Amino acid sequence: MNSLHPIFELMDLPDLAEDIGRNIRLLRAAKAWRQEDLSRASGASLQAIKNLEGGGNVELITFLRVTKALGIGRAMWEACKPVPETLDELERVEHARSESARVRRRRG
Repeated sequence: MNSLHPIFELMDLPDLAEDIGRNIRLLRAAKAWRQEDLSRASGASLQAIKNLEGGGNVELITFLRVTKALGIGRAMWEACKPVPETLDELERVEHARSESARVRRRRG
């Protein structure tokens, strides 16, 4: 299940975080937004925006708020969807999906 760009496999996590932060900064610049504008649009703190763009640690929910504000939230969601390449992988995904649905029904 690996359709990522080959360079991704060569990057360590700090380099990947730095590259993602740079891309977030470029997306923000393309909108002619300042960091304060992105903070306001996403509901994330200014410090969180600075951390994200600098490749630092941020909470997942902050990252998702920022991607949604920049208009790439759906792409992030799609990128995280499983794409099984074998029947075994498909069966495991379907099993996990049914288990998840069963747990949600029990809670509700």
